[in-house]
Amino acid sequence: MKRFLILPALLLIFGCDEPKNLGPRIPESPEQAKSMQAETAEQAGIPAERSVEIADGVMMEFVLIPAGEFHMGSPSSEAWRESDEGPQHAVKISRPFYLGKYEVTQRQYEAVLGPNRKFKFRGDDFPAENIEWRQAGMFCNAASNKAGHKMRLPSEAEWEYACRAGTETAFNTGATINPNQANYNCSQSYQGGRTGSPLDRTCKVGSYQPNAFGLYDMHGNVCEWCQDIYKSDFYKKSPKVDPVNDGRKGARVIRGGSYIHPPVMVRSAERNKRIQGADRRYLGFRVLMEVEEH
Repeated sequence: MKRFLILPALLLIFGCDEPKNLGPRIPESPEQAKSMQAETAEQAGIPAERSVEIADGVMMEFVLIPAGEFHMGSPSSEAWRESDEGPQHAVKISRPFYLGKYEVTQRQYEAVLGPNRKFKFRGDDFPAENIEWRQAGMFCNAASNKAGHKMRLPSEAEWEYACRAGTETAFNTGATINPNQANYNCSQSYQGGRTGSPLDRTCKVGSYQPNAFGLYDMHGNVCEWCQDIYKSDFYKKSPKVDPVNDGRKGARVIRGGSYIHPPVMVRSAERNKRIQGADRRYLGFRVLMEVEEH
């Protein structure tokens, strides 16, 4: 697991300072994020929340994420940030999309792909974990065919935009995070946050409060696979609109941290990676469903 410390002075040397003159940023607060969500639903004539059948009698809940702009990555002032989180840059998500309200559960996974003996912490409403990136893709394809809607993994830009939900702080909970806000290794603290006794296991999805978009467990529980191939310097040359580092080979991005990770590794901007076949006991995923054009 990568983890190394970067001093702010070194970040300046490597060109990872805060962005300047990035223009308007929307949404600019959690309240505005929620308002944009409702406005998008009304203007497009689509629901802000949807429930879709992905297997016989098994549903998946989605929430609408509006199009918008945000600052992707972390500023050099953010404690314990890493070089691959910069330079912080303006990104535009040009189209609204639906994102799973919860991480994919074991009930949903097995209904679509059949029994899985590799789940470590069993429970229908617990997240599917110990999942390979290709398995997540297989799930999305099979669920798409059943539901009649295109489903896929989110890009890491879509993931971070949805996670932040109008915030620019280290977490969507604010400048720090506490044990009653997410399932992570809370024996350690971040910037004065409270410590506690970690669960040392996954918990039922939706056990903590959602962010402003209505998404649960964007911090902690299980790390979530993204569509992108990981590159540490991708932000230096990534597109400004709907960026995704797509391809066939390479380690894939994981986001959000998990129950085993300290708070620094469940931040909104934290980036990590895994290759096919690597240790994945804390890896799960969340599904994006595209909004059909009318």
